[in-house]
Amino acid sequence: MLLPTSRCTPPALCCVLLLVPSAASSLPLTAGEQIQLGLLLQPALLVQRSDSGSPTFDPHLQRALAQLWGSRSELSFYSQAGVTDLGLQADWTPALSLLDAWVEWSPGERLQIDAGLFLPPWAHHAMQHDGSRLLPLDHDELLSYPAGPALRDLGLQARGRLLGGRLEYRLAGSNGVQVAQGHELTDYDGDGEPDPGPLNPDDLPRVTARLAWSFFEPSTSSGAVNGWYHGRQLALGSQGLTSPARLLSAGVAVDHQQDALYVEQRDHTGSVSSATRADYTALTGDLHADLPLRGGQRSLNLLVAGFWYPLDDHPEAGTGLLAEAGYRMGRWQPLFSYKLRDADTRDSYDHASGWLGVDYWPQGPSGRVSLLLGAIREGGGTALQPEGRLQAQLWF
Repeated sequence: MLLPTSRCTPPALCCVLLLVPSAASSLPLTAGEQIQLGLLLQPALLVQRSDSGSPTFDPHLQRALAQLWGSRSELSFYSQAGVTDLGLQADWTPALSLLDAWVEWSPGERLQIDAGLFLPPWAHHAMQHDGSRLLPLDHDELLSYPAGPALRDLGLQARGRLLGGRLEYRLAGSNGVQVAQGHELTDYDGDGEPDPGPLNPDDLPRVTARLAWSFFEPSTSSGAVNGWYHGRQLALGSQGLTSPARLLSAGVAVDHQQDALYVEQRDHTGSVSSATRADYTALTGDLHADLPLRGGQRSLNLLVAGFWYPLDDHPEAGTGLLAEAGYRMGRWQPLFSYKLRDADTRDSYDHASGWLGVDYWPQGPSGRVSLLLGAIREGGGTALQPEGRLQAQLWF
């Protein structure tokens, strides 16, 4: 993977890279064996309003991810590493990190077993590859994983498709919050004993489960093997850019780990006076559509998801909503996105944002340019922070 050695402007880099044909490299070995290489680059220009009211321009590399995956008979593997937000706010120090690393045994469509570091099977948008999202935006404001693991976690997953591929199930057990993490040495009440003791004292796993029903064709893989990721369905051929598959799916999921959070109580001065352990639970339901029109020359894309975090007075308890829509006409696609996070106990955790924009695919699914204009409201205030983003997406 190549990292920038000077402060070149990412939009200028986009113009050069978009002229280069891109495709994942496949290295055939013997019959039934192959290894594939991939590279995802997302240079971006972020425009925001400063405290003085003047615009600020922040060129950076939102993502630079390298993928390596392959298969042999019933066994396959996938790995991904890279950097994110390189150069954002003039910070060129983000470290290279391992994002995915798992192996899979796949005896058939009904069962696949994954072991390693992966995305737990929760909301649809959380299981899309970074290069396959409708809008090139992160949705971290809507995700409240336990204190400890990030989006990825280490564990085992069983998944498969039943009833002719229409019903997809995924069930994972992963580390989550580890035993003895947290306030195990904190004595709030001064009695000489830790209060409330370590998180997850029984060392129980984090359990994540998802069911999804496809009304038409099952979704296929994107950037990995055997349908692991949910992806965009685009093809470039003699008829131009088309959507070959009719997709409409509805899914529900739950994420749970016992004693994975602390709920803190504060006195009249605002200081923490005590804390108790609480279970982590997250629920979601989503509807995803990619519907080709006029023989695939046009397509309607939609993702709607709702979230509920019943976390027993924890600051991140609350509800959330994500709505994204796009209507592709050839290589152009107008876009819309809206996000809402409503916290139950603290307004400081509230979030609302809306975006309008347009995508353009100059060379099909392997290259995209996005122009987005939006407004963001953080916390319980009413002030809106306008923001603009010009971003390219390049698959090699």
